[in-house]
Amino acid sequence: MPPAPITSVSRQLSRRSVFEALLHHSPISRADLAKVTSLSKQTMSEVIDAFEQQGLVRSVGRTSGNVGRTAVLYELSPEGGHALGIDLGARRLTVALTDIAGRVLAEADEPTDSRGGAWAIDQIARLSDRLARDNHTHPSRIRSIVMATPGVVNPKSGAIEMAPNISGLDHLNVVGLLGEKLGSPVVLENDINLALLGELWHGCAQNLDNVAFLALGSGVGLGLYVNGRLVRGENGAAGEIGYLPIGGDPLQAESRLQGCLEYQVGATGVVRRYRARAGGRCDGRARGRRDGAADGPGGRVGHRHRGSAAARAGWHGRSAPRFCGQGRARAVAARAAARGDSNQHPRPASRRGGRPVRRLAPPP
Repeated sequence: MPPAPITSVSRQLSRRSVFEALLHHSPISRADLAKVTSLSKQTMSEVIDAFEQQGLVRSVGRTSGNVGRTAVLYELSPEGGHALGIDLGARRLTVALTDIAGRVLAEADEPTDSRGGAWAIDQIARLSDRLARDNHTHPSRIRSIVMATPGVVNPKSGAIEMAPNISGLDHLNVVGLLGEKLGSPVVLENDINLALLGELWHGCAQNLDNVAFLALGSGVGLGLYVNGRLVRGENGAAGEIGYLPIGGDPLQAESRLQGCLEYQVGATGVVRRYRARAGGRCDGRARGRRDGAADGPGGRVGHRHRGSAAARAGWHGRSAPRFCGQGRARAVAARAAARGDSNQHPRPASRRGGRPVRRLAPPP
């Protein structure tokens, strides 16, 4: 019976489109929502009515200053539910609780269990449960869970591959195990991709259609956004530049395990070369930089708007590349979770955001 699933998919796409518009254009009337989403007024009314019944939207007044009848304005209701964003790094694990509009309500973090594997999964579930419990959030109120992780998620096995800084995740069904422990489906996405989406939504890459996000921390990674779409590659490894044969011997044992480029320019590689040049000594400042190195975008931070140890390079049309300073990398995973998934980019509101930028100097 083909018509039933087609209707269901069409309805889901309509709801998603309206939710996105509410997220980025609130407060907004039904008529304006219909224009933004290109949906019919009848479909728009059906979706808004359904959202109101579910407590996802609320009215916040009426339009004013226009000739004719006024219209009711709507926005997402903070009481409509919650989302969990999980940032799994080699050294730090961070969990953020948000409302459905992406506003961060609470955050908790602790050192990542160095044993990795099943211990790390248990730690994620324990910290997530504690954060929800401490903020009086019932599991049934959590509508979406997204985890940012290094490496590549295998869609068939649910394992996390190409993440040498966290051992034991390449032979476990991480997606399935987390879903069982948290009682809800979990979406896994590469941490650099999520940080890139965060810059597109609230950072220095707003309103850009072509962006490259280069992250340097415990490892090295690249996020690509080309012609308005996130680039993942055939098997999701488009940004795993740490395995490029640059900077050393790609056949060396360490390079084969960690990636040649990452072995040289990652945090441990920087400290290793520092020690080599300092005759084996490593003072407190170097250790602090190593221990506090970014576990991907955002690094070891306690504030969600602190800058990351990543270089962001963006291209606007055919203009020269630019250096985008400090971005809002904290709680990026939480915001993606609040959006429901990370398959589409978070189109920002109409305002032009971002920070002052510096032109990159040409390479020597």
